[in-house]
Amino acid sequence: MSCGNGVCPFSEFRAEGGPLSDPEIGCIIDGAAQTDAFEPGETLFLQGQSSTSLYSLTAGMVKICSHSANGREHIVGLSSPGKMLLGLQSLNENRYAYTAIASTAVRACRINHHALLARVHDNPEVAMRLIAAINAQLAHSRALMEVVGHSNAMAKIASFILLMTPGSEHGSCGFSMPFSRSEIAGILGLSEETVCRLMANMKRLGAIDAPRGKIEIHDWNQLHAIAEGDRNAHRIAELH
Repeated sequence: MSCGNGVCPFSEFRAEGGPLSDPEIGCIIDGAAQTDAFEPGETLFLQGQSSTSLYSLTAGMVKICSHSANGREHIVGLSSPGKMLLGLQSLNENRYAYTAIASTAVRACRINHHALLARVHDNPEVAMRLIAAINAQLAHSRALMEVVGHSNAMAKIASFILLMTPGSEHGSCGFSMPFSRSEIAGILGLSEETVCRLMANMKRLGAIDAPRGKIEIHDWNQLHAIAEGDRNAHRIAELH
């Protein structure tokens, strides 16, 4: 199978380590996966549903949610291409531990659990790739925990923006933000009013602009200073 997803942990690489040219990237678990597409708001799988597959994103953003006994949704994680395999926590379980919902249009490889585990037994390379995927997921989870763990609200928001930023940190950068202010507030444990006010302050400082559905970064140094808890940056922001 060729899917063009060079950041999937199971993509095939050239001998020198470079990815095969799009759209001819092969798959080392060929036959265990098939491609799926989801519209914004569609569910990849539900918490408590029978667990049968993992998902490796080719494009788009997925929010990871848990649901309380009263049905309230809590966003507990995020996934984008190359970040993590969705459903990995349920690899050896009967049911999914969380719900995965497409925040944008999503393309993904759906990988059958049993077929993947059979390849692990037969091919050490697949096992090593799976271990690498687990490590990548742990690193991403730690990064999100560090963002949420900031005691300063503005540092939380700035760190979250940096975590969501694709590509390199050179010059101005604009990207779609698939989460509403209310959802960002829920992820970070803040009120929606606080998120709106502090993002407006960062805009006045010249660090970012935040038109509806987008984030534009204009001053990387300023944004990093805010994220790292620079007291002067926070003080200046609060004065504006």
